[in-house]
Amino acid sequence: MDFQQPKRKRGRPRKYIANSNVDNSTTMKENTNLNNSPTETASENKRVYIEDWEQELDGDSNPANLDLSEHDNTSNNELPSGSGAIPFDDLEENLTHSTIIHIIDGEKGGAGKSFVSKTLIEYCVNADLDFAIVDADTSNQDIAKLYHDVKPAFFSDDEKQAHDADEIFDLALERSVIVNLPAQVYTNVTNWITRNSLTQLGKEHSITFIKWFVCTGGVDSVNFFLKSLNDLGGDVTHVFVKNMGLCDDWNYIDKMPEFIEAQRVHQFTIMNFPKFPFWERNMVDRLGVTFSGATMHPDFKVISKQRVKNFLKEAYAAFSLTGLIR
Repeated sequence: MDFQQPKRKRGRPRKYIANSNVDNSTTMKENTNLNNSPTETASENKRVYIEDWEQELDGDSNPANLDLSEHDNTSNNELPSGSGAIPFDDLEENLTHSTIIHIIDGEKGGAGKSFVSKTLIEYCVNADLDFAIVDADTSNQDIAKLYHDVKPAFFSDDEKQAHDADEIFDLALERSVIVNLPAQVYTNVTNWITRNSLTQLGKEHSITFIKWFVCTGGVDSVNFFLKSLNDLGGDVTHVFVKNMGLCDDWNYIDKMPEFIEAQRVHQFTIMNFPKFPFWERNMVDRLGVTFSGATMHPDFKVISKQRVKNFLKEAYAAFSLTGLIR
């Protein structure tokens, strides 16, 4: 195992003093009508706001270094209408923490679910996103072998064991989650979502679901995707992932009447997942390294390393283009 998922360093909210007073004739006139001097009104209109509360702090931006003593009594004042600013003292009440449960599905074995999962994980690491990893493929454990702190999950058709997958939702209360599914668990996963009303529960806790459905290019694979849309499409965002490593001609699928109609109704996203060269893929599997690890491994020569980098560049661009990862 050559990869350890970094802990994202979160900064504290940044304070700054915003002066809502504007020194112009209109403001002066309003101040006169209120029998207040411009100086007094300016002092009363000062607020302490939050600017980009998720932004990490560095250097001299530490809020502890700011002198806010003369504004201690302003936190209870009302905000200007439409200002969009959040009072510092009310931050905890106004703060919402939205997360995403990314489900990597495909139903059929050999569709490339684990491969897409590994690439998505490295994309999130590269983007410095805070996320958890769940490997529900208990037979292969491809993800758990490569990455640190991977949680297991098991989707069972036995109601007595159905709670085993609940940790996925619990993790999403704190940060986004990437879930690598095994083959042939569609019914169990769908039942877990619908029977527990997880999409509605997710709305209450600012958690959304995205299903990345990896397709082989075969009609049977597309039909599984269409079934998922019919069952969950109204509540779960779907991404149709074209695995270009398994099929390089999607004209037939693109022209299927059922596929066209589903796209019209559900407006799902289509993503082209790039092909990874076979020699480099076999090397990655044999050595048990991540893609980023392959770019530094001595067994990968200069050109092979470049092929890995080119693949990652294409894959990262494809993920970014969806606009669904944050």
